[in-house]
Amino acid sequence: MILPAMLVRRGKYSVADPLFIEERRPVLVARKLRHGAEAGDLVLVNAREKNRSLRGEVTRVIGSSEDPRNVYEALFASIGTSREFPRKVEEEAETVARREIGERQDLRHLPTVTIDGDDAKDFDDAISVERKENGYRVWVHIADVTYYVEPGSALDKQAAYRGNSVYLPGTVAPMLPRRLSNDVCSLRPHADRAAVTVEMEVDAEGEAKSFRAFRSVIESDARLTYEVVDAFLRGEGIVEQVDLVRTAYELSRRLKLRAARRGKLELGGREPEYEIDEAGVPVGARVRRSTPARELIEELMILANESVAKMLRRKRGGVFRVHERPDAEALEVLGERLAAVGMQVEPTPENLGTISQMAKSDAVNYLILRSIPRAVYSPHDGGHYGLALEHYTHFTSPIRRYADVLVHRALLDEEPPEDLSEITDYISEREYRSMICERTSDEYTLMWLMRDRVGDVLEGTVVSTAAFGLFVELETGATGLVHVSKLPGWWELEPNGVVLSNDSIGSSYRMGDRVLVELLDVLPLMQRAELRVVKHL
Repeated sequence: MILPAMLVRRGKYSVADPLFIEERRPVLVARKLRHGAEAGDLVLVNAREKNRSLRGEVTRVIGSSEDPRNVYEALFASIGTSREFPRKVEEEAETVARREIGERQDLRHLPTVTIDGDDAKDFDDAISVERKENGYRVWVHIADVTYYVEPGSALDKQAAYRGNSVYLPGTVAPMLPRRLSNDVCSLRPHADRAAVTVEMEVDAEGEAKSFRAFRSVIESDARLTYEVVDAFLRGEGIVEQVDLVRTAYELSRRLKLRAARRGKLELGGREPEYEIDEAGVPVGARVRRSTPARELIEELMILANESVAKMLRRKRGGVFRVHERPDAEALEVLGERLAAVGMQVEPTPENLGTISQMAKSDAVNYLILRSIPRAVYSPHDGGHYGLALEHYTHFTSPIRRYADVLVHRALLDEEPPEDLSEITDYISEREYRSMICERTSDEYTLMWLMRDRVGDVLEGTVVSTAAFGLFVELETGATGLVHVSKLPGWWELEPNGVVLSNDSIGSSYRMGDRVLVELLDVLPLMQRAELRVVKHL
């Protein structure tokens, strides 16, 4: 088995300590099998069992463990992906990239824009919106990946294996080679591009009254960013295609209101966003929250996904995005934990959003998230609890999600694979592993950015409790541990699992509590920051 690891010296031996994977046993590496690796280097090691221990050989030297770019490479390796592709896949991408777009409906006359993050490289969705007498006409144009990626081809097999693109700070392991993902399939401005378009007639309340899907050729008029559109919507700047943006924003507000009325679960969200220097190294981080421009695109994509899901019900081989309702047992546990943090409410599937809005607490949102199942891919249309929709799929990102490739094929009446259930199980698992990889990279990066702040006093929130201590989310976004050994006396975790208490001194810490803590030590590779409580706020 190939493992990412850090090479360390232990006496006269070289040992590779596995990183970011479940296997934690050290791998003994003979001197002649290090192949130039030095202590402190990140490596890939081919490990095998021998006499109840692991022996191995370095197959690749990634580089110094002090460089975040090398850490990201090891993280990619931990889930079996990479920024690079096999030569055969790259060659096939180059061949299919030369295809003519072919006969399809010509929509190049429509005012069309993409709206993405400032650092986006692959543009897989574009929009066109017109106001009509009784509502709107909306076109959501999505890159026609299936025109270039044929079932059973080397490209298809590699995309199916990867399952999705994986995004780490300043870098990405793409699902498709860059010749397709960043070039031929990407809906760049002022270039003819093959697309699959969903055209919808939407009433004034935001409900799609009719919809159809077809292959098209489009030309995006502008590559807009969230930052530029947000500034325009605040009245602080201008954008290309002003009427389109204003109309799309107006529609998105109606869609958002409709979503709230049907019970869409809104838990907010705190995602780190990084400042990356020219060398690709993170130099700063900030919290990214939702903005009007992001919501504009999100609402239009949800509308398209819902419409496609309804069309897929009449097709063979459809893949749906399914999110089940929380069960009674999970909600009972949630109720106990909410009571322990001072919220006397009885949670139900229908009122979790209301509870979140009442609490206005990231800790409470974390408890709610822990009580609901994660969404998965399935051949069966089971509805989406979080979005409060009876029918839902993923159609809008085929450049970075294999599920969307399958959806496009079903929508365009291509022959479905025989083992569809196995495929959806596999890509659901790949998505989960990718999410863990991305979260691990966030924890590592946020701690790496704090490496010079040992001794600083920081403000934070208790976001989790355990028998061995408190997890505190710091103002930097990283989460550190206050071990019980750093607290006075004897502390016990109460049965509710969210309160750590010391009865002898009448003190306790619970999720949501604010604290001042001193940063005692930080070990980014271990995603570990050691803290000491200075003051309970």
